[in-house]
Amino acid sequence: MKIAIFGAGVAGLTAAIGLVDKGYEVELYEKRAVLGGKVSVWKDADGDSIESGLHIVFGGYTELQRILKKIGAEQNYSWKEHSLIYAEPDGKQSYFKKANLPSPWAELVGGLQANFITLRDKLSLIKGLLPALTGNETYFRSQDDMTYSEWHRRKGCTENSLQKLWRPISLAMNFIEPNVISARPMVTIFKYFGTDYTATRFGFFKKNPGDSMIEPMRHYIESRGGKVFTNAKLQTIELNDDESVSAVVLSNGQRIEADAYISALPVHSFKRFIPKRWLHHNYFQDLFRFTGSPVANCQLWFDKKITDTNNLMFSCDTTFATFADVSITCPEDYQAGQGSATGGSVMSLVLAPAHQMMGMPNDLIVENAVADIHKLFPRSREAKLLKSTVVKIPESVYKAVPGVDKYRPDQISPVKNFFLCGDYTDQKYLASMEGAALSGKQVAEKVELKLGKPKAVELA
Repeated sequence: MKIAIFGAGVAGLTAAIGLVDKGYEVELYEKRAVLGGKVSVWKDADGDSIESGLHIVFGGYTELQRILKKIGAEQNYSWKEHSLIYAEPDGKQSYFKKANLPSPWAELVGGLQANFITLRDKLSLIKGLLPALTGNETYFRSQDDMTYSEWHRRKGCTENSLQKLWRPISLAMNFIEPNVISARPMVTIFKYFGTDYTATRFGFFKKNPGDSMIEPMRHYIESRGGKVFTNAKLQTIELNDDESVSAVVLSNGQRIEADAYISALPVHSFKRFIPKRWLHHNYFQDLFRFTGSPVANCQLWFDKKITDTNNLMFSCDTTFATFADVSITCPEDYQAGQGSATGGSVMSLVLAPAHQMMGMPNDLIVENAVADIHKLFPRSREAKLLKSTVVKIPESVYKAVPGVDKYRPDQISPVKNFFLCGDYTDQKYLASMEGAALSGKQVAEKVELKLGKPKAVELA
């Protein structure tokens, strides 16, 4: 039984892994020359790893960790100190460190000891966040009618805690402001990360996501008989009389025929290929309610180390919300002698919100980012900038704005041999590597549920 998957990001790769494990014949098609989608990495002419973003394995990403262990990549990332680090001007840093206690006491005591918000802020958060910490999935979904800023204020939490603590986290999660993002994903994160001691720790890939995760995924799929094709761009979906898919045609004219088809494309990409005959289904119409968040990633190579912090960092009032010195966090990449690196810092910066940056010249973006780096890290003022890159993604993850969550589609579509997966589809997390991995796992299970096991597996 043959399954064709289109889109080789984390969702498509995870779906392929689940399906080859179940005994299906799997073909995975990716339009670009590199795999990974929003987690893709490529080498430029200098031999430097250019990342589409800064990607972290959270302790709470249990499905992603399960997949990494399955493919033999569980040693390809390492955990950092268990704390949230906020970079302040002139080299100062503020911390939120969990106490050595069971959750939620670890978070409560750690929050009371945090040095970047006031006692009034802390007391307001203890009272205000209680509904989230004790809530369930039904409660979380019911909060999708308001922004997080509205939720925060209704619960009596202070404005200072919103700006200092939650704004950088909102920008890191979905690349949009607290007054834009729905309360639903934020309170969900409070629950899952605020009641599990290990959920908030950060794991960095030792090399880069492409070499540490994406290539091992490809190898696992191919070692079990799956086929992975690059430079294979979807062009049209051909239908039978009953609206089921008869074939998918690539831009080179190749026709792909299979027993079932899975779109693992980003929702904004898939919308361009939906056959008109399918649009009488609300399932497909509702996909047009989703829009993507723009985001940009900037990498800066310096000739000397400008920080010693071996972890993810957050910042306020800067062009970037979250960042890291990957020459420290990724010990097998960005090191002296690799590409442009000479042993100095390589800063990877997530630029958000990025709406105004999409049309901005890259040199101006770099100039602003370097100015903010100089403000935060005094040592950078004496360092030489060797190289800079900017990667712009006009539509990245879907915008988790109020009212959208209820339209996230199930992986099973109304078309009998067509399925969806991707972090925008229905699963408990918002757009993230974990959400993508969960959607891939779920679509593999639902293909088996709807189509049955491959005959060879049944005979075995």
